[in-house]
Parts: sequence; structure tokens; C-alpha cells
Amino acid sequence: MRILLVTPRNPESFWTYDSILPVIGKHCIFPNLSMPTVAGLTEGDHEILLVDENVEDLDYEIEADIVGITGYIVHKARMLEMAAEFRRRGRFVVIGGPYASLCPEELRGHCDVLFIDEAEETWPQFLRDFQAGAWKTEYRPAEKPDMTLSPRPRFDLIKLDRYHAATVQFARGCPFRCEFCDIIVVYGRRPRVKSVPQVMAEIEEIHRLGGRQCFLVDDNFIGNKNVAKAFLRELAAWSASHGHPMSFQTEVSLNVAHDEELLGLMRAANFTTIFIGIESPRAASLEETGKHQNTRGDMLEDIRRIQSYGLQVQAGMIVGFDADDHTIFEDQLRFIQEARIPISMTGMLQAMPKTPLHARVSREGRLVAESTGDQFVFSNIVPKGMSRLDLYRGYRRLIRELYDFDNFRRRTADFLMTRGAQVNQGRIEPRDLVLLWRVLRHTVFRADRARRRFSLRLMAGTLWRRPQAFKEACSFALTHKAMAEYMEQLGAKLDVAIAALEAETPAERVLAG
Repeated sequence: MRILLVTPRNPESFWTYDSILPVIGKHCIFPNLSMPTVAGLTEGDHEILLVDENVEDLDYEIEADIVGITGYIVHKARMLEMAAEFRRRGRFVVIGGPYASLCPEELRGHCDVLFIDEAEETWPQFLRDFQAGAWKTEYRPAEKPDMTLSPRPRFDLIKLDRYHAATVQFARGCPFRCEFCDIIVVYGRRPRVKSVPQVMAEIEEIHRLGGRQCFLVDDNFIGNKNVAKAFLRELAAWSASHGHPMSFQTEVSLNVAHDEELLGLMRAANFTTIFIGIESPRAASLEETGKHQNTRGDMLEDIRRIQSYGLQVQAGMIVGFDADDHTIFEDQLRFIQEARIPISMTGMLQAMPKTPLHARVSREGRLVAESTGDQFVFSNIVPKGMSRLDLYRGYRRLIRELYDFDNFRRRTADFLMTRGAQVNQGRIEPRDLVLLWRVLRHTVFRADRARRRFSLRLMAGTLWRRPQAFKEACSFALTHKAMAEYMEQLGAKLDVAIAALEAETPAERVLAG
């Protein structure tokens, strides 16, 4: 059979970096790992085609016996559009992935077969059923699959050169109970991990295919610390024996700061960046949402300890918790500046479907609408500590100040001056020279006066005080361009929302929050 597996295009967001992708010569930051994983699960002699709309055009006229579609909540509209177009052409359409698993009721009737939850067991079973003419309209596994039995994803089907970095999955699930998070709803609270040889084989395959950066897409890489350490030891040895040819990034919980052996192993394995859900500097907000792991120490000290191991911390931050009032916005800005966190993904609290938060605010009559998946332009919750108007106004001000030229330069320069040593710190390879020239062209030579001044101050200051961090300073200058341009678009959308709230009568405003 001929099987077409399609990944829908990403709507522009904080992480898509659309405006600078042409500068770095890429079409997309990361590939979605879902379809290469499904391709790896495909048994038998089938022809498999992968199409990712983020790096290539989709041709609806492609002949295929089965068309598979995946996506998150932000892809809902595009998933439905693609399914309708393929079915109109007589194709057999199946849908699975995170959104199908979280909200299957939203997709029933829009496809021929719906896959709920993970597909290690159900995809091969479906293919056997399909060939026998006895397929079912819905497949759901009896239990969470054993990751050690998962075959290697088909990385060879990915157009790897069109992405900034490759992706690998080491584990699924998270042991914590954050009220707003849908990860434990989809993947469970018991971290399930691949074996060390499995993941090392995937890393080696990506390296063979030319990958130089790799993002481990686990929602909490250290959910099972013992296995994570075993993997890091093996990865560090492989990296050293190959001259550290790849760098790595991932997502972890803040308790990584309390395990210095783990931090040392991450540095030795050439991890450069970790994303941490910090959420709030306010202890009451963290306790409210069940983020207890972030209250077990001084968060500023924890972050600086992580940074001392050469790791950049990127933060997930949220405003709009019940314990938040109009002072939270200044508290957030002060914390991020003091923590020396260059990149902060700051959004408004969003109640995702099926989460404990969604159930609670729904019971309390504070659910405005269902989630759009975009916490940057909309909160679907009536806050307790302020009006909706105060939330939107304060958030609008916060994102503007976060990516203000001076604020961003100060915290980034502070980070670059105090960051611990890295394995490959300062090494500029021949392939970097063309990229550095492009960065200079877009952040200095072709930039307006304000951006040129910002970029030169950041680059020159770094070159003078810590020259081995110059390449990173150039990278941050370009990253700020993407952030600032996205925040400008986001600000325009928020201005519309604020104007709508301001137009309400005082009585309506009180009812709204």
C-alpha cells in the first residue's frame, strides 16, 4: 500500500521564529516527530510518504491508499480542512496525535478512522485490519505502551536539512501534578523511557544524516533520573569520542538544580539549553496550581546554579493565576531580569480541555470559552485577583517591557558574562562564518538605528568582556529580532482585545471579571 503521512503547517507563534528562518537558511525550527514515529511503526512492504507543510507544499492529488493526519490543538482548523479535502477526493483519511487523544469528540465524523492515545500497538493492528477489510472506526490501546519496544523513527524520511534541529524522544509522561497541564492527561504520570541503546541508535542515525543540533522533545527529560543519567553518561562518552559534533536541548523541571551530578552530565553531553516551566515568582500561585517542585528552594539560586553549568535556561511563565493581582506583571519582569533569562515564553493562563484546571474553573462558572491553544492572545478564564481588562493591559505591558531593547540586552549580557563553561564554548567552525555574516547583515548593516545600536552594544560588549561568547551574542541579537517582531504582532492583537473590553459598560466589565 501507499501511505501518505501529513503534518499541518504551524500557525505563527512564539517558537516558530518565522521572520528569521530565511536568515538561517531553514524552513522550520523542528520537525514534528509524530509521523516519522508512525512510519517506523509501519510493518510490511508499504510505500510511505511524509509531507510536512512547514517545509514543503502539500499536493492533494497525491495517490495514496491511506492518508494520515496529526496535530495539536492549534492545528485543529487546518487538520479539519485537510481531512475534508482528501475525503472529497475519495481518500481514506485517518487522524491521530495529541489533539485527537485529548479531544476525540471534536474529530469524530471528520475522518474514516480515529486514533486515540499512543499508536505503538494500534497502528500496526489497524494496518492488518485494513488489509483484511475489517478495520474499525476508532482505535485506542488497552494500556500505555512500553517505550523499550518502540522501533526507531524513520529519520531518513525527514528533509532534515530544512530544519534548524532534529528531534528525538527519550521519554513520555511526567510525575508531577500541575493543574493546568494536559501532558499527564495524554501521557500519564508514570514516566516511560526508551532504553539507552535505543536512544543512542537514534542519535547516531541523526548524526549520520547530517544533524548537528538535536532537541529531546520530552516534556520532562528527568522524569526518571536514573535512566536519564545512564543515557547522559553514554551520550557524553560518544560525544567526546566524536569531537562533540552535536549539541542538545530539552525540557526539564526545576528540580534539576538540586542534582549537581545530573547537571554535570548534561554539560559533558554538550547540552546547551533547557526549557523549564517556572510559571511564576509568586509562591502562592505555584502552590495554587500544584507546582510544588518549584517551591522547594530559592528559584533565583536554582536558576543560577543551572547556568553555572553552562546551560541556558529558557522559561515558561504564566500570568493570571488566582493568586495574581495587578502587581504580578512587575514581579514577573523583575524576576526574569534578575534570573538572567534571555528567552521567556510568557503567556496568560489557559484552561486546556480535560485538565484539572478546566474542570475547576468550569465548576466555578469562570470558563469564558474553550481553549484555542494560544495563551499569547487569549485567556479563557475569568481571573480572581483582577479584572479581565487588568489582565490584558498588564500582560500587554509586560511583553513589551520583556523584549524592550535595553531590558533584553541587560539580562542577556549578564547571562553571557556569568554562564559557566561549555564543551564547545566559542568554537567557530567554517560553516558558521556565512551564518555570522547573515546575522550581522540583518541585525546591523540593514537594521534601523535602534536595532543597530542594540546589536552592536550586545556584540561589542561581549567581544570585549568575554570573547568566547561572541557567537552566542550574535545568535541572541538575531533571536531578539524574531521575538520583537512577534511581540509587535501580538501587541496589535492584544490592543484589539483591550479595546473591546474597554468598550464594555462598567456593569458588563464587573460581570466579566
